[in-house]
Amino acid sequence: MNSIMRRIFLAAWLVFPAALSAAPDFYPSAPGMSWHYDGHWKNRDNEKVKVDASIISVQTIDSKQYLYYSAPSVDVRFMVRADDKGAYMKLLKYPFPVLKFLTVDVYLEPEIEFLKFPLFTGETWSQKVKATADLVPFKLDREIKVKFTVVAEEKFKYKGNDVDCYQVRMERDDGMGGLDIENNWFASGLGFVRGDTPGYAIELYDYEPVSETAK
Repeated sequence: MNSIMRRIFLAAWLVFPAALSAAPDFYPSAPGMSWHYDGHWKNRDNEKVKVDASIISVQTIDSKQYLYYSAPSVDVRFMVRADDKGAYMKLLKYPFPVLKFLTVDVYLEPEIEFLKFPLFTGETWSQKVKATADLVPFKLDREIKVKFTVVAEEKFKYKGNDVDCYQVRMERDDGMGGLDIENNWFASGLGFVRGDTPGYAIELYDYEPVSETAK
């Protein structure tokens, strides 16, 4: 079960939805919005990867509304929300090993605050979260420790234009003997634009405020 849990936690962070510095500028968030990325797998001889991500619906969990963010090509599906203080992740949906048409629900308690607003360089915060994987007919619990740091304010080049951007580093201890470090970039008006992890690197090439093809 440890291998299943590790796959869940590693894959769940592959793509973050957009971030906020001052809402809603850094967090476009509505069903139908979509983001398209190109990149490569570092652990597959730099094999190319293409990621199409979209917000497909709204769901209520614990009396709060979350956006269902989906990137099916990389098996990423999770629930997020944002307010004027931050952005949060509550529920992960990860394809069950072998039976891809089934999903494992992983509940986070409390929700992970993966961004604090307004964003500014040097800001750092930590959190302990209980992750519960609902593997019928039993459940598997794991304590996760996460630390986030706003590393730098930069510029991101999008279709020839420079856009204000922040680099946010995440350090995650999933209790299984390792520390995972990821760097993600969030740009004004676009959201998540770049990701760099031990396994892959991706970068935004197109953003659709409303996509007719979102599923």
